[in-house]
Amino acid sequence: MPGSATAEIYFIASMMILILLISGVTVFFFAKTYKKEMAERAKRVNKAKEDTSSENTSPPNMSENNTVGE
Repeated sequence: MPGSATAEIYFIASMMILILLISGVTVFFFAKTYKKEMAERAKRVNKAKEDTSSENTSPPNMSENNTVGE
């Protein structure tokens, strides 16, 4: 069959392009999801820090913490 080698090269090239396209879309959605999850994690960490800092609003009693020289 004349031209069968050319047809196979076109087929292989088109499959490679399809694979690259699917991989690119997958990486895009993975990066988008990863970025979203990291933003949510940062919010949780900041909220936890705010919660712990708001519990300790009174200054520590210096006489109880001064143990130097005892």
